[in-house]
Amino acid sequence: MWYTNNQFWTSRPLYRWGHRLTNIFCKAMGHLEVQGVQHIPKAGGVLLVSNHVSFLDPVIVGSAANREIHFMARSTAFDIPGIGKLISVYNAYPVNRGAPDLGALRKTISLLKAGNVVLMFPEGTRSVDGTLGKARDGACFIADRAGVPTIPVFHSGAERMLPRSSGRLRRSKLMVTFGEPLELLTGEFETRREMYQQMGNQIMEAIADLRDSMLSSDSPK
Repeated sequence: MWYTNNQFWTSRPLYRWGHRLTNIFCKAMGHLEVQGVQHIPKAGGVLLVSNHVSFLDPVIVGSAANREIHFMARSTAFDIPGIGKLISVYNAYPVNRGAPDLGALRKTISLLKAGNVVLMFPEGTRSVDGTLGKARDGACFIADRAGVPTIPVFHSGAERMLPRSSGRLRRSKLMVTFGEPLELLTGEFETRREMYQQMGNQIMEAIADLRDSMLSSDSPK
């Protein structure tokens, strides 16, 4: 059956209508299956950490989530006529690529501490072939400083619907799985860099576990 997020709610009418449109988009472009959405707390700050394969990732994960989400988008996207305003409706905010953007990191922490849901991509860039890479320090820094539940997410289908190498949309089955909140290790480490590396490994291993579970359940019996 087609997925419709009847549990979703936001007090912002514009975002609510946008969310409905993205559900219609997912329905038109491919079957969307969602698992584990109950792991997202109904209130309070939540950090979603997901694999990254397509520009459509925030749209698809946002459609699957039961709460309004915020996410970073590269600053140059806001200069594209029409695109900047559109992604702003979906709570995108700019981040400068190429160097740590302390302003974007502070905004993310503020959003989380204010009780919002923020979607981040620990790898920092879209995967070329869909394989999982290493987590960069950004998401780990946020998880450490914000002190909110960190929930792993794995999704598939977006890499076929809008591949990195193409600007053409294609129909594709979409699957999104939300995992249980992670208990990230923040104990005794010699340096914060060492701690972030360990946290990053935990995050990517959790995402990989969701991937393996999804592939196992979707394979022919």
